[in-house]
Amino acid sequence: MALQLEKDKRCFVCGVENPHGLNVKVEQAGPNQVKAEFIAKERYRGWSNYLHGGILSLVFDEMLGWLSYYRGHDAMTARLEVRYRKPVPLGSRLAFRGVLEREVKGILDIKLCANLEDGSPAAEGKGRMMIIKH
Repeated sequence: MALQLEKDKRCFVCGVENPHGLNVKVEQAGPNQVKAEFIAKERYRGWSNYLHGGILSLVFDEMLGWLSYYRGHDAMTARLEVRYRKPVPLGSRLAFRGVLEREVKGILDIKLCANLEDGSPAAEGKGRMMIIKH
C-alpha cells in the first residue's frame, strides 16, 4: 500500500481550520531550517501554571514535518527525542527552530530547540524523518 500525505488545514498543530488546534505557523528560515513562535496560553497548561511538556513535543514533531516538506519530501516521523531543560511559565513566548543536520538514504536527521524570550533553552530535541517513496 502506497502512502500519500496531504497537507490540509485541519492538522491539530498547524491547521487554521481546526478550532481546537494550536495554530502554529512553521516558516522556512533557509534551505535547511525552519522556525516558529508559540505563546504558552492557559488552555495548554500542565501543573502549577506551567506549559504542559507534551505541547513542546507536538510543536517539535510539526517542525520535523515542515522541514521535510520544505526540502521537497513527503516524510513521516521515525523518532523524536526531547530533553526538557526548564519549565515554561504560562504566558511565555517561545521561539522554535529546526535545523537539518544530515540527509542520507531516505533519512533526515534534524536538531530542534525551543527558547524562552531571554534566549535560554526550554527544550532541545532531535528527530529522524523517513522519506516516503510513492
